[in-house]
Amino acid sequence: MSEQPKVFLSGDGSHSLISSTFDTSYHSKHGAITESTVVFIEAGLDYLANHGYRSIRVLEMGFGTGLNAILAFNWAKKHHTPIQYQTVEAYPISNKIASSLNYGKLCHEENIFQSLHLLDWNQNHSLSETFTFQKHLCKMEDIDLPSAFDVIFFDAFAPANQPELWTVNMLSNMIDCLEDGGVLVSFCAQGAFKRNLKTVGFKVEPLPGPPGKREMTRAIKIKNL
Repeated sequence: MSEQPKVFLSGDGSHSLISSTFDTSYHSKHGAITESTVVFIEAGLDYLANHGYRSIRVLEMGFGTGLNAILAFNWAKKHHTPIQYQTVEAYPISNKIASSLNYGKLCHEENIFQSLHLLDWNQNHSLSETFTFQKHLCKMEDIDLPSAFDVIFFDAFAPANQPELWTVNMLSNMIDCLEDGGVLVSFCAQGAFKRNLKTVGFKVEPLPGPPGKREMTRAIKIKNL
């Protein structure tokens, strides 16, 4: 069995992990919840809500700690906006590690947060009137995605750690998964990443990043006329 990741406390008081497999952190040391809120909730879910979406289909690359999922659960509850959430993970953390993370406490949803990790893989689960959830245990490059999405939380480890997930071929698959007008959001602002996004047909919007990062990326699938 591979060595489990190590828990550390990030700058905003929320936990994160150091991956033993990829020798890097899951989130910014400046604040895990802060980073995920800026990158995925504000640049993704808030953006779609402001553009008239009344229900949202999310594809997440990298379930990881479950932080993005619990934040999306709370967002759906707060905004009374149904979310269908699908996430893909090839290297799941143990339930023991998950139970030590403080996201459930900080988000006031401890039972839901633990359920995200304990629920069976590859099955659809209804967690509330506004949140359905399915997690796929496989590599992103191996999955045959069943439906179109409105937003992709592109939360792989950095290009230096998982280069196979940042290629033109992978991003071509990502744009094919999105409905017209859908968005891909990522903490990454690397030049090669943005060029690859443009190559496959995305309109790229550089955005101010979370604490510790000058810039992040939102990419939009332009509607066909």
